[in-house]
Amino acid sequence: VLELNKKNNIDIYIADNGFDFKEKICIDDNIKVISNNPNNYGKINKGAGIIEIWNNNIEIIKQYDYIIHFEPRQLLIDNYFIDNFMKNPRTLFTYNHNISVNRHFNTGLFACKSKHLLEFINEHSPELLVKRSLGIENVLYHFFETNQLQYNTLDKMSLIWYNAFTKKEYYW
Repeated sequence: VLELNKKNNIDIYIADNGFDFKEKICIDDNIKVISNNPNNYGKINKGAGIIEIWNNNIEIIKQYDYIIHFEPRQLLIDNYFIDNFMKNPRTLFTYNHNISVNRHFNTGLFACKSKHLLEFINEHSPELLVKRSLGIENVLYHFFETNQLQYNTLDKMSLIWYNAFTKKEYYW
């Protein structure tokens, strides 16, 4: 992300549930490390863990009009998605390609108005996702649809996603 976005004026934060980056790996000076990541829910439900990080860092989210969310276990092939967003900032998703499941958003890379993200985490706690065994991809999609919030979609994220369960790489 950093390499492909040197030309863009964006702040980059890195966070992972229960992992202290400053002590484990060398971080570029242009990346801000979020250390408020307790991982109470992420070990049970990955989406709940994401919401937990967002909840613990609301003050950071409030500083921006838009948030571009990019998850680990991925490698950008090119900057197609982010460049598209930078040319025209807006809430931007891709849909899951698997037609055998209900339509939902891919959450590995998306851009969202910060105010909508804050509304989402206010209505959907990590506990809710864990208790009901919900995936963040479905819950986020239904939140936007139910509240009739405007968003756009792209045909691809242009990345390689590593599925930790199947141990395979997928091109999205």
